Amino acid sequence: MICDFFIVEEEIGILLDMGFFKDRSRFLCFSPQVMLFTFLFEIIAAVYVFLRYRSNVFGRLVALVLVLLGIFQLAEYNICGGEDVIFWAHIGFVAITLLPVLGLHLISRITKESSFLLPWYLLALGFVSYFIIAPDTMGSPVCGGNYILFNPTKNWGLMYAAYYFGALFLAIKEAYGGIRMLRGQPRKRRLLIWLCLGYLSFMVPTGFVYLIAPATRHAVPSIMCGFAIFFAAILVFIVTPTFCKRK
Repeated sequence: MICDFFIVEEEIGILLDMGFFKDRSRFLCFSPQVMLFTFLFEIIAAVYVFLRYRSNVFGRLVALVLVLLGIFQLAEYNICGGEDVIFWAHIGFVAITLLPVLGLHLISRITKESSFLLPWYLLALGFVSYFIIAPDTMGSPVCGGNYILFNPTKNWGLMYAAYYFGALFLAIKEAYGGIRMLRGQPRKRRLLIWLCLGYLSFMVPTGFVYLIAPATRHAVPSIMCGFAIFFAAILVFIVTPTFCKRK
């Protein structure tokens, strides 16, 4: 099911008893040290993008995306350090909840089609408000050494997953539609192609891990944001300079 990445407390205990997370050689790219490195890269990149492209709405949106990705990595790092784990779980989910709609906003800046943005922003803000206002939405997350297993206490997983993956697939759909429509505008088509590749850079490997390693299904947010460093690099080094360069 689409909500399988959420885990209940009993399942966490079973996975830990099985010793699945004792082998640190598995998915070592998601270790706390790499979480910290990823946080630093994304925050430094956000500062660079903001300082260089702050006069452009697109540049400011990219900087915000990078900041939110960095905040999630910092939240994971602090969870693995045992620092106010429930607080940081809330912070992490607030950060990643805004990412899908900001991705849609970036695409809308290229295609000039924004009619779909308002309902998705309302959904995102609704979930953010829920995570902030309702203090008991999260149980204690578990640091598996390589990634984080989150433990929601409410039955909001299916709705949240529908919002999240719905927005991701809509972004790819809108980008692909723009590629087909903007045949006379090669610069915009290149931007949309790169954005599609950016989405696939974290969705495909996450999906692959989801299929081959059943226990990791409960850590999809953590794994997805780990792979999202490739998306961040594409935004910083290719998409933003191409969009913001003078014609």
